[in-house]
Amino acid sequence: MTDTIPVTTAGRTPGGDAPALPAGITVAGLATLATSLFYDAPLGLDLPAFLALLCVGSLSLNWLASGSGRWIPAAAALAAVLALLTDAVTPLSLLLFPPAVAACLLHLTGRWPASVGGRARSVGAMLVQGPRRLGRDCLAALEWSVDGVRRPVFVTLAARWVLPLGLGLIFCLLLTMANPILNAWATRLPLDFLSGIDAGRIVFWMVALALLWPFVRVTGPGVDGVSVGASAGKRWRDHPVAALLLSPAALVRALVLFNALFAVQSALDAYYLWTGHPLPAGLTHAAYAHQGAYPLVLTALLAALFVLAALDRPMVSPTARRLIIAWVAQNILLVLSAMLRLAGYVQAYSLTVLRLAAFLWMVLVAVGLALILVRMALGRSNRWLVGANLAAAVILLYATAWVNGPALIAQFNLTHSARVSGGPELDWSYLVRLGPQAIPTLDEYLTIQGPDKEIQTARTELAQRFLSHRTDWRSWTLRDQRLKDYLAAHPNGIDQRGHP
Repeated sequence: MTDTIPVTTAGRTPGGDAPALPAGITVAGLATLATSLFYDAPLGLDLPAFLALLCVGSLSLNWLASGSGRWIPAAAALAAVLALLTDAVTPLSLLLFPPAVAACLLHLTGRWPASVGGRARSVGAMLVQGPRRLGRDCLAALEWSVDGVRRPVFVTLAARWVLPLGLGLIFCLLLTMANPILNAWATRLPLDFLSGIDAGRIVFWMVALALLWPFVRVTGPGVDGVSVGASAGKRWRDHPVAALLLSPAALVRALVLFNALFAVQSALDAYYLWTGHPLPAGLTHAAYAHQGAYPLVLTALLAALFVLAALDRPMVSPTARRLIIAWVAQNILLVLSAMLRLAGYVQAYSLTVLRLAAFLWMVLVAVGLALILVRMALGRSNRWLVGANLAAAVILLYATAWVNGPALIAQFNLTHSARVSGGPELDWSYLVRLGPQAIPTLDEYLTIQGPDKEIQTARTELAQRFLSHRTDWRSWTLRDQRLKDYLAAHPNGIDQRGHP
């Protein structure tokens, strides 16, 4: 393992420059001010005051077009918008001010296209492409620093720990969310200083930063298009920032750390979930199963994306390949554990449409992870992997389309209910919400528990609505015909002609 791998600079545009530092400082200050003014607070005079400050900051940082013919209409439009917001902050005024401010700034900086369509696209780009432009400019700044500045050795070493530690922290948070035992261990750590951090305020600041960036650093459609085109002309794998963050040494470090983290989770699942050992006091198997099903699938998806990025790097070492294989295998085990958790939760709280969809999604994720191993064994490309995953998704969806989902869910819940097998109480109202395909199961439930006027009434209304909407030959399906035949054999007070 070495840290002396040179950073490639292929494809760099000569004469490139970093984004202006004053723009970055200004947008950070404006985002901080916006957070203090607007986060969890009502809107009033602070909104027009902030907009006026935003316009002043933007006009002081961008080149302005000459001519009073531009200033008079732009100033009048800004004054009209600010006056409207000063009078009252209403949904209509909130809808009007963003495009008005964007149009005025584009006009004053000389980036106002001549055509109406071009103007609409420019305003729309300022309003919705803030996150992309901020990411593009940050990446340009990183590329400039990587290519144009001589870096001390410790800076390179620190940069190559960014990915292992950053993504490792994300995996730690996800695994802690998924495993109540890990969560209990984490609560014993001296992390009281984190209790004062407001995550919502941080997210608000980040969103404000992305939305304000196009207003602080105004760019026209031509400038934006050139930047995007230049970036697209360079493959991401040859990007100097990617070469630094995804160097062979960084990959090995990340994979060693990730394998160790996942091994802890896999060991706990093997001990408590797969072998059935008793859980710590106060924790039930249902709670253990419910808490981790969905975060574990998200963790596996994030891990799969990292593996694809790692495999697309040139010169992946044999050590890194072995670590990738071990980690993918752990992720497959992780998804299987998530499926087992979901099965345990369904056994305790019954099956629903969303839980069935989640189970099918987990199957697809597990197949996708297995296909990564097949890709490595056969030496195929990521393009082949995408095609194989699409084929697997189509096959799974086609097979699922043949299944009568509402009938399956209803029958499963009845079979595992308290009156049949000692499971949870059957929620017959949910069976009614599943639709007419659940009627045979409702009849079976009435046979088991005895007559119930409320259930019988709901069953009759459900059957009558079904028959009243299936009177035309154009709506005929084989599945509906089977239900019609069942209702004909079990009328129970309904009118077979479709009339109530």
